[in-house]
Amino acid sequence: VVAAGAIAGEQAMNVAVVVKMSQNVFIGLAAFLLAIWFTFKKNATGEKPGGKEIWIRFPKFAIGFVIASLVMSLLMPETSAKAVTGITKSIRGWWFTLAFLCIGLDTRFKELFTMGRGKPATAFLIAQGFNIGWTLLIAFLIFGGVLFAVPNY
Repeated sequence: VVAAGAIAGEQAMNVAVVVKMSQNVFIGLAAFLLAIWFTFKKNATGEKPGGKEIWIRFPKFAIGFVIASLVMSLLMPETSAKAVTGITKSIRGWWFTLAFLCIGLDTRFKELFTMGRGKPATAFLIAQGFNIGWTLLIAFLIFGGVLFAVPNY
């Protein structure tokens, strides 16, 4: 998302950063809701696991991400944030390239379409379609002047 925004320019990249961070926050919410759903779903023996299972199934990285985001957003002085941005701006493109290269090297598309008669691929495509629609709606509401004034970068 951010890399695509950077191609269009500085302002588009700034909007893309906010959109991507918003998606990341929703990952935590989605992970929590999925943990609850799978926790209270009956297993093969017909038993329902207890509430402790939510904590076991919940991906803890989501908590760390939210805490790190809050600390960096609320506690880091603006001058420090600008200094860090200046330092990292030159290497940001390389990190994006390396990240997407690693994701691409690890993805086995053939398995997605052959495993379980293509159900993983279908689930992925449906989830991504929902994610894209939801993100576009939120971005429009935030950046389109509906909920807030249009940002001036």
